[in-house]
Amino acid sequence: MPIINIRNAALPPSARGLVAVGSLGVPRFWATIWSDVLNPRLEPSSRQKYLTAIDRFYEAVCEQHGTDCLDRLIAEADGDALEECLLGFFAQLRNEAVVENADKSSTWKFALDFATEMLRQAGSTAGARANEIQAKVHRLETFYRNLVPNPQKPPPPIRALPPLVIEDLYEIFRPDSTRNPFKTETLRWRNLLVFMLLLRLGLRRGEGALLYASSFKEDFDPVARKTVHWLDVEEVDDPDPRYEQPGLKTETSRRQLPLQEEIVELVRFYIRNYRGRANHPHLLISQKGLPLSLRSLSEIFEVATDALSDEAKQSLKKQGLKGVSCHDLRHTSAVVRMRRYQDTGNGLDKAQEKLRTFFGWSKKSDMPRLYAKAYFETSLDEVWGEKFDHFVDALRRTVPKTSH
Repeated sequence: MPIINIRNAALPPSARGLVAVGSLGVPRFWATIWSDVLNPRLEPSSRQKYLTAIDRFYEAVCEQHGTDCLDRLIAEADGDALEECLLGFFAQLRNEAVVENADKSSTWKFALDFATEMLRQAGSTAGARANEIQAKVHRLETFYRNLVPNPQKPPPPIRALPPLVIEDLYEIFRPDSTRNPFKTETLRWRNLLVFMLLLRLGLRRGEGALLYASSFKEDFDPVARKTVHWLDVEEVDDPDPRYEQPGLKTETSRRQLPLQEEIVELVRFYIRNYRGRANHPHLLISQKGLPLSLRSLSEIFEVATDALSDEAKQSLKKQGLKGVSCHDLRHTSAVVRMRRYQDTGNGLDKAQEKLRTFFGWSKKSDMPRLYAKAYFETSLDEVWGEKFDHFVDALRRTVPKTSH
């Protein structure tokens, strides 16, 4: 197995996680340097994608040379040999793309990123050969960066979920709804909380899985003369029993989000009545008392998609979607928040800056610009506001007063 997950609790956090290994089970040296030293903050899902592509490059070089020699070529800073290896790997991916009718562009990009970064690192300590190696790095970045093993398809437009779908989801996730597909009361309240956190706060799936019960904070604001509530989105180096471990996508994903009172009340009610005395600090707990897995989070919305009305499913189909995913809720949250920032008098640049902060994007991220152009229906804003008000009113009647 080329990618293994080291989870031994006896090891320090820095030594745990996904590792690329060779045929003898020994970690690949430069792949490990790249992931653990140069890019230690990668989210586990991104780390796995990169390492899988890098491992494929190692295997391709082994087939080209008849020996597992990529680590040696990098150590020797042999730019010419690495370029030949990349050309061979590119040809292999191009053939695969045609035969399999599959997109291999990300595999090529990840392998090229790895090769150029390793060559750059080698060049920084190469003495008299430094200029020669840096020239090779420049060639790889300028020439090979524009190559793609298959014709690139334009990315699908970022769109909010249709209003009819949002209305349907509110009804499906309401704990006392006859259309709620989840079997137990505990599951209904937990899944409602998941839905509200992802839709109202635009959390990524991994960010939701990382939340602790203690992530929700409050303090008295003497200026406003009221208690303010916020959520800390952060990563903690505690042992995590899940195979696919969640993580923050980037350093800028670490942030604080202001909370509406209704979200605060829902969190309190779930913790006091349904979370139980779990042996883990995480907010979202499975039926077995373990932190909820990333796969289980996705399955919640697969079940909810099946429960949608025929009209809502048809509305999804017109939008080019087969179902509702965790990330669709983040898209919807970002599009609506962008619109609201502009409606409250913020110019486009200011609105995009606020969006970067709220959703955890870097200053260089192009995502706010994409959301600014995203499809938006006025009726969705009405659903977001008015429908939510009705929903909250029903929620207040459902939640016993003793929970406050």
